[in-house]
Amino acid sequence: MKLKDPGEALTHLSESDSSRLDLLQDRLGVSFRDISLLERAITHRSATSENHQLSNERLEFLGDSILGLVICEVLYKEFPDHYEGELAKFKAFIVSETSLAAAALELGIEDFIVLSHGEATSGGRKRSSILSDALEAIIGAIYMDKGITSARKFIRKVLRKTVKLAETDQHRGDYKSSLQERTQALCRTAPLYRVVIETGQDHDKTFTVEALLQDRVIGAGSGKTKKQAEQSAAANALRTLSECSDTDESLTDEQFLNNNPTTN
Repeated sequence: MKLKDPGEALTHLSESDSSRLDLLQDRLGVSFRDISLLERAITHRSATSENHQLSNERLEFLGDSILGLVICEVLYKEFPDHYEGELAKFKAFIVSETSLAAAALELGIEDFIVLSHGEATSGGRKRSSILSDALEAIIGAIYMDKGITSARKFIRKVLRKTVKLAETDQHRGDYKSSLQERTQALCRTAPLYRVVIETGQDHDKTFTVEALLQDRVIGAGSGKTKKQAEQSAAANALRTLSECSDTDESLTDEQFLNNNPTTN
């Protein structure tokens, strides 16, 4: 999807743009009345030339506040026995760049983000900061288009597993240690990590890493360093394992792994 001239209104969509936005709405589970809000929400500043008001930054600013409000509400209601300090740690984990980027990847938002050619070729679609910002901007767009009820419903849906991870002590932020504890309990095996993509110049690289368990890919993530990418991959793997175990808690270890939808 190519951004139009900065002076052109975002509401003038080509047929191909409209089709892609329809697909994105299907993935989000949200139907927009004002589709230009969604288009702006996925437009990174790199694609807007000198007119950054056409980027998603203002919607991101709004979405960040809506997200914080809803997550605080969720934590207050769902964890009545936890102190304020514990809830603050839960919130920090849930709205962190890593958690939001993982949720964005799960939705497939990276396929739709509008970037400059340079940003796209340097790995921008997998960059955690761009992914998390786009998700917050989409939240802001939903709020502007449909109100707080729809925004709340969307946030609770896409971050449901992240809230559960917070409850199980994943908020400490060391996703690799948490994943190793989980896999050791599951099949007495520690996960391995491999770098699959390196993009960008030497001074500004982005790494994409896969987490593997018994030669099966259980998560992937990106970061500006290999360590950050491994933590992101571990966070995604934890989300996947939580989803699989929720589906059928009676699965044996072998059945659990064989039924993992992210495995090769």
